[in-house]
Parts: sequence; C-alpha cells; structure tokens
Amino acid sequence: MDEVHEPRELEQCTYSSRHLFWFGIIMFLFRLGSRRQLLFERETASFHSNLLSLSGTDEELVAHTDTLNYLLELIDPAEMEMVKVKMIRKLISDKRLDDFRFYGEFLVAVDGTELFSFKEQHCEQCLKTEHSGGSVTWSHKMLEAKIVSECGLALSACSESIQNEGGLYVKQDCELKAFYRLEKKLKKHFARTRICLLLDGLYACKEVFDICRRNNWSFIIVFKEGSIPTLHAEAVRTRNSHPKNFLPVQNGDTVFQELSWAHNLPYHGHSVHALFCKDHGQMKGVESITDWSWITDIRPDAENINELVNKGGRQRWKIENQGFKDQKRHDFELEHLYGEHPNAWKNYYHLLQIAHILTQLIIHGDLCRKLQALSSGKDMRQTLPFIGYYRSIRNFVRRLTESFRNCIFSEYAWSLPEKIQIRFSSA
Repeated sequence: MDEVHEPRELEQCTYSSRHLFWFGIIMFLFRLGSRRQLLFERETASFHSNLLSLSGTDEELVAHTDTLNYLLELIDPAEMEMVKVKMIRKLISDKRLDDFRFYGEFLVAVDGTELFSFKEQHCEQCLKTEHSGGSVTWSHKMLEAKIVSECGLALSACSESIQNEGGLYVKQDCELKAFYRLEKKLKKHFARTRICLLLDGLYACKEVFDICRRNNWSFIIVFKEGSIPTLHAEAVRTRNSHPKNFLPVQNGDTVFQELSWAHNLPYHGHSVHALFCKDHGQMKGVESITDWSWITDIRPDAENINELVNKGGRQRWKIENQGFKDQKRHDFELEHLYGEHPNAWKNYYHLLQIAHILTQLIIHGDLCRKLQALSSGKDMRQTLPFIGYYRSIRNFVRRLTESFRNCIFSEYAWSLPEKIQIRFSSA
C-alpha cells in the first residue's frame, strides 16, 4: 500500500492513504454493500481502534467515506492494481499455490463481466448496446484474468477495463480487444510464471494462438462448432477416423463420460489438438446428455485426457461461479456503483478484488483449524474445517464484522502471525 503514489498535499491531509485503503478493504471484507452502510458500521470505539491497528496510523477519528472516495478519484487505477498483483506474486514466490499447478502451470481463466448498466450515458467511456426492442443501454465492463483451482480458488491476477476511449471511435471496444491489452500486462507482471490460459470460444483464433506461442503459454479454449467451422469439422473427422482415441470414464456415481480426442490439426502455422467430452448424467431422474469440446496445444492421450478435460478445460467455470457470481450475489455487490468518477469505480473494483483474495485465503486455508487448536489446546485433527465451524461464509462475515465493531484486538490476536502459516487445506 505504501508504494501507491500519494496524489494529495500531505500537509493538508488528516487521514493517511493507508488508513483510507484499509477502510475501503473493510467495506468489502464485511460485505457491507455500500459506502452508506460503512458509515453506519464505523460508529464504535472498537472499530476505530482496530482500524488504526490494521493501518498502523494514529488518526483521532475514523475517516468519512467521502474522504475515501476523494482519494480514489485521484489515484491511477494501475497503481492500485499493483497491490493486488504483488499479493499474487508473493503467494507464487512463497510456493503457497504450488499444489494447484496443472502440469507445472497455473490455470488462468480469462473472462469478461458487466459491472454497471445505465439507461442514459454515464460517461464518454460507456459501452452502448442497442436491443432488439429498440431500447438502448449504456454499461461498463471488466475483463479479468484469475488463477483458478479445482478446490474453488479464483484469485484476481490482472484486470482490464472494456471501455471506449474519449467518446470518439469507429468501432466500440470489446472483450477481444481488451484481451490484447490484458495479455501484455499479464506477461509483464508474471514474466517468469508458467501459465495455461482457459478461454471461451471467442478466443479460438489465430491471433490468440500467436500470443500464446510468443509468451510460451499453454491454452485450453472452448471449441464451439461455429468458432472455426472448417477446423471443427476436421477435428470431428479426424476423431472419428481414429476409434482408439476414445476413453469411457465414470466420474462419481451419477456422471458417465465419453472422452475422445484428435491430434495435430493444422491451422495457420499452428498444430493444435481437440478434446471432446459427452456427459451422461441425471437431472431430476431424467437422463441428460451434454457435449463439450476444447482446442489445446497440449497433446492428449489416454493417460491425460481425463485431467485435461475435468481438471483443465472445465475449470474455466471457476471464474464465473467462484469469481463473478460470488462477487455479485453474495453481498460483495460487484454491480453497485461505489464511485461515479472513472478512477474511483476502478479503484473500488481493485479493493473488492483484494478483499476477495483475503477472504479466500481464510476460507480455503487451514487458519480456522489452527485458531481452534491454539485457543482450545486440541490437536488440529480434532478441529472442524471452516464450513463445519461457521456453517456458512455469511455466518463468518457476520461474526467478523461484529467482533471488529465490538471487540478490540487482543494481545493474543497480535501473537498469531508468529505462529500461523497460510497453508491451503487439502479438503
């Protein structure tokens, strides 16, 4: 936080940027949903004391949310994003995420989401959508790159706003254009990190293949029939002409899968492979069949096809379910406009991602078990996992918020960093 450039005249400031950054992160950690609710929650002596303890500052009062908003209007969002980037780089360099590597690479899912929608133009950067009924809406969208894992992690690594520049354009900005900007940031910030991109069918094109080759990234891309029709038809023909490239798999008690693949499909100087999956499942007692397919540069065979499909390609959904849906539906209020100014709403977005990362470290780590063991004297094997202890994430957030408002941090709490290591649970 201290490395974020301070844009204000410090001699005229009552509140440090560190105080204000923590104030904003707390709004999302506690899932308060609005700046107004944050104003209400701050009105206790314990809140003031605990906020100063976190920030390491000595202000006489807790700041007003307007002061936070003013600072976020001045800060370049690229600097705020670096706080998040360095958090992820720290986890990687400390080998905290090594258990989630996929053939030595981190799975990075990329997808876009709509943040806000308006009936009238909000600013010159708004995206315009003309609907079939004749109505027009204006919106802001964000493209995200998140490190995902089978256990449910979705850690924001890089973000890129999908926006029109200056109100003057021939064609609007779009997700694919934003990806060409995002990949440069991803390569710059994680230059030596081995990456496997998980992408939607929109990215099945030569330009994206070229980017992955240039950056030495692997890829698994949704391969719809309409994406590259000629290549898809060739993949199906090649698969059907090699009946040995087939593997039946029973995943769980209810899902039976027919996995198949095709090798060495030439496309504009690239040699790619196709993965196919036919799911046979049960939906309310009725059999359902779903077909999936992907294109990849990782050569499939009978030994790795199950992992490529189920622990690779299908993990792309984590960015939607554990990422965007969690932040929109579970009280993070991603779609709430916290600040009108372009810098402000982007910086609030980055603060939300920071809070989401911290929350996942708590939920998926073994901190809850170690806290129980330290406070009760029990062996860790006798303690409950996070959900077993709190019953739900919402219950945990409630306990966290109330304790922060009503209980000043104890000496016991400050002794924990020397005893606790963040290690992700294998559950």
